[in-house]
Amino acid sequence: MAEAKQEAETKADENRLTNRILAAWLEYQKLKNTTNEEENAVSVLIIIASVVVLLSVVFTQSGKAPSIFGFSMFRVMTGSMEPTIQTDSLIVTKKTDPSQIEVGDIISFYSQNPAHEGAVNTHRVTSVQNDGARHIFVTKGDANQTEDPYLTSEEDVIGKVICISYPLGVAVHLLSNPLIFIPLILLPLFFILIYNLIYSVKVTKGIIREEEEAAVREAVEAIRKKRAEEEEEKNDSKSK
Repeated sequence: MAEAKQEAETKADENRLTNRILAAWLEYQKLKNTTNEEENAVSVLIIIASVVVLLSVVFTQSGKAPSIFGFSMFRVMTGSMEPTIQTDSLIVTKKTDPSQIEVGDIISFYSQNPAHEGAVNTHRVTSVQNDGARHIFVTKGDANQTEDPYLTSEEDVIGKVICISYPLGVAVHLLSNPLIFIPLILLPLFFILIYNLIYSVKVTKGIIREEEEAAVREAVEAIRKKRAEEEEEKNDSKSK
């Protein structure tokens, strides 16, 4: 009786240990898959963002600034807005209702100055005039002594400046060099794409393997359960 009881307890301990090992292994696989999914999600987001930016540039009309959901980015080429905006700074503009643009706001617009040939200019609004329902803006660079000679109509306004960053502007200036852009941007994106393709194949194989392992675990559990029942029946017969 004592030997049978001790043998049953040993079997029970083995079963508990096996279950713990299986549970730990499943938890590890779950954590590993979660990490891979997060890495894959980041890679996909980078590729999607790159494609969106590329499409916005390709489908933008000639002479117009690319815009994504009303936001545009520019690198300031001159010092007409210093010290507020340094040369080479990166600015972000947001498309704004002309009625919401006030004196003191900094706006980016298509210049009507023939010397600028419709180039994008970024200056501060010094006054707002109304031509019926239309808004006309008088602008001036902070570093300039006089106001801009040509008025800016609301149709020429790209948006109001909402962000200014000199370090990002310098980075963009450096990346505009093909010798830097290709190895730092294009090649990493290419490798990310290849990685995602390889990862997709790996995930597919992993799913198949997990299904096979699940089937094996079920078979092992069934055998273990059957043995436990046989041991229990054996112990009961011995006790009788």
